[in-house]
Amino acid sequence: MKVLVKVILVAAIGLLGFVCFKSIQGPIDFNKESQIRNEAVKQRLIDIRTAQVAYREVKGEYTASFDSLINFVKHGKVALLQKRGELTEEQMEAGMTETKAMQIIRKNNMAEMKKEGLWDEENNRPQLQRDSIFVPVIENRFSNRKNFNPDNLALVPFGDGARFEMATDTLHTSSGFTINVFEAKTPYTAYLNGLNQNELNLLIENVKSLPGDRYPGMQVGSITTANNNAGNWE
Repeated sequence: MKVLVKVILVAAIGLLGFVCFKSIQGPIDFNKESQIRNEAVKQRLIDIRTAQVAYREVKGEYTASFDSLINFVKHGKVALLQKRGELTEEQMEAGMTETKAMQIIRKNNMAEMKKEGLWDEENNRPQLQRDSIFVPVIENRFSNRKNFNPDNLALVPFGDGARFEMATDTLHTSSGFTINVFEAKTPYTAYLNGLNQNELNLLIENVKSLPGDRYPGMQVGSITTANNNAGNWE
């Protein structure tokens, strides 16, 4: 009987020790893995924002369609301004501006350019050059993104096929301006699923308890508030 009691006592102590270990290690493991996943989701949202900004530059508005956005990134082009030469301090002090200088240069009248001091005698060409060339979006905006694949833009990392929610709208400011806005987002449950459920529930509850209308997930942009396309982690 005493032996049985000892065995039960040892087992109880071991179980208690395991429970204590898990209560300490559980949050540590959750925070470590959730940080990895948060960073991957954040980068994908930054990529979406980069693509949307380029899309608006060309199309004049954002898009709520990932098909349109992905096609634009893969096949679209954006204008890139090539600049050569600058006005001297003396020219600017004399009232010359870049706009005025380019108006004169674009007339292609050498005599007038020389008269206004806008001809580069040494190189036998206009002093300034401002030309727009069109370059592929994926080369211009994503050149620093190693292994970037536009086909994955809509997919939530660690989301088992889950897709980001994306929407567009227009907001009217108090000063009478109309602003085109977009948002892309995904809830924590989409990409933290499979981790410690208690810790996940606690994270969601903590976010919801914060003042303001906080989103329990990661989001870039907003269709309810003009926030300059900021991410909710920024």
